Amino acid sequence: MIQKIKYNLTDLKRATNEKLVTLIYNKSVELELGTFGESLRKADPAMADFLSMWILEGDVNNGGFDQFFNNYGIEKGRIAIRGFRRIGADAFAIVTEKAIDIFINQDSKFENKRNPDFNELDDEFYDLEGLEILQIQYIKNNYERFIVE
Repeated sequence: MIQKIKYNLTDLKRATNEKLVTLIYNKSVELELGTFGESLRKADPAMADFLSMWILEGDVNNGGFDQFFNNYGIEKGRIAIRGFRRIGADAFAIVTEKAIDIFINQDSKFENKRNPDFNELDDEFYDLEGLEILQIQYIKNNYERFIVE
């Protein structure tokens, strides 16, 4: 049985870093999917930013920017950039902006196959560090943005 994700300010403040990320990730997915008739639009934009960052990071680490854009498109990438900028992860934003430029301008022959132009940016993204630390720091400094009534 699927249960609605519920937490309050006290729950967030008491949570370990891992639990904090899990709670917010699960709630943002629940809202994105409309599991209980709610929408991510109901939440502070920080929730959408964080979900997009997490999705982008997971897809890029799994199959590169090519996989991310083919699965989620440019708009989700732009939201992730907004999130990277929000938390001060400018290097992640810059790499993602370059990847968007490649995706927008790529030759149509790459519509159904991997574009090797992403290889260097994928490697650059893999080498970046500190994203989770910045995310947790932002959440702890802005708990109220992650409370959804």
